[in-house]
Amino acid sequence: MSKKQNNIFKFISILFIGMMATSFSSFGGEDKGLLAQADSLFKLQKYTESFEIYEQVLEGSNEASPQMLMKMAYIKEGLGDYSQALYFLNKYYQQTSDKKAQNKMEELATDHEVNGFALSDTTLFKGLVHKYYAEFNLLIFGVALFLIGIVLYRKFKSGSNATPYAVSAVVVLLLFFWLTNFELSEPKGIIIEDHAYLMTGPSGGADLIEVVKKGHRLNILDEAGVWIKVEWNGREAYIRSKMIKRIS
Repeated sequence: MSKKQNNIFKFISILFIGMMATSFSSFGGEDKGLLAQADSLFKLQKYTESFEIYEQVLEGSNEASPQMLMKMAYIKEGLGDYSQALYFLNKYYQQTSDKKAQNKMEELATDHEVNGFALSDTTLFKGLVHKYYAEFNLLIFGVALFLIGIVLYRKFKSGSNATPYAVSAVVVLLLFFWLTNFELSEPKGIIIEDHAYLMTGPSGGADLIEVVKKGHRLNILDEAGVWIKVEWNGREAYIRSKMIKRIS
């Protein structure tokens, strides 16, 4: 076995262990207790109190189950806050790729005359990745393990060249890492406050493009301090960060 092959083998081992350590997560015990409390309040139709706890869990762990997100969307729609309902429906759709959720977003967007909720191919694909996350994990890890098995056999048994299989294993693991940790499309945000000013630059002294209502979903291009660079009607614009809520 050459020095180059040994280095590749070590790199695969480190990368694979890293994937295993960072790919799976779940709610902690404290969060589970809070979720049970919030679910009980929801069943009692104490929606405001239950939402406060759901929001606490979401902010604390940055994680939410599809059921929790749907309940949060339901509560916000019932309270008349359609922009927040759209936000949580969007988060729910990202995890489930549920067509009913997409239809509901389009319905709310039409009713309130806001834009940005047409279904794109990348949004659909990303939703499917989230929906079948466990299956994607098993498939990619299975392929990676198969390739690593070939590398081990060639390294310790036959003594033949394992470099092509080692490179393939690295590619598969890097693909998995990219799919699960990086955006497949531009990040988006939903305007959550009315009378949001869209400006030509990241400054209150820049020229005004338009004053828009809450609920629009925009592509986020960049962040500049308290300003977010977004795409609006095919052109670049800036909006204050407190006026828009990032979805992903």
